[in-house]
Amino acid sequence: MHELLRVLTDKKGQTWILITALFYLLLLIPFNQYPWDIVGITVRPAAILPVVCGIFWGPAAAWGLAAGNIVGDLSGSWSLMSIAGCINNFLYPYLSYRLWHRLMRGREIRMDPYLLGCLWAVTFVVTAACLLFLAGCGTIFFGRPFESKFISYFGNSIVWAMIGGPILFRLLYEPAIRNKFVYGDQWADRNPAQ
Repeated sequence: MHELLRVLTDKKGQTWILITALFYLLLLIPFNQYPWDIVGITVRPAAILPVVCGIFWGPAAAWGLAAGNIVGDLSGSWSLMSIAGCINNFLYPYLSYRLWHRLMRGREIRMDPYLLGCLWAVTFVVTAACLLFLAGCGTIFFGRPFESKFISYFGNSIVWAMIGGPILFRLLYEPAIRNKFVYGDQWADRNPAQ
């Protein structure tokens, strides 16, 4: 069974789904209820989570962030676009997990310039790809202007993800590795003690 389905029946995976969803909701709901705008762009600090959670918890983070997105949108911003947002929040952490582990294959995972470069590259590429998908869905299904939606989505997310993501990664990295608080086939294939 593929790890994206296996996680749904695995107790450790279910735990990480729940933790990821709750963590996402803690950052998402307050800013859905009381939005802050800077130059017309909504402040969304939850954008730091998809890449970092994806790297640590892979398929569990994918399900957790997708579920968190649905609950978050139900708390105040539900629309048909929420379906595309759910798919996006499923793909965003899972693609981050797959790409980051591909780039780190055969390398010791330690805080160094190579790891930071990989983290930034994964963040940029996956954020751009997922937000192109989201802006495209808005254009195709809802007639929203593609360029302006992509620029606002990307601009909103990339700053948080590129600055906050490495900080969160650094805070979580050592305890997660030391206590084996990681999940997914990519982690099982490497020695987390490295």
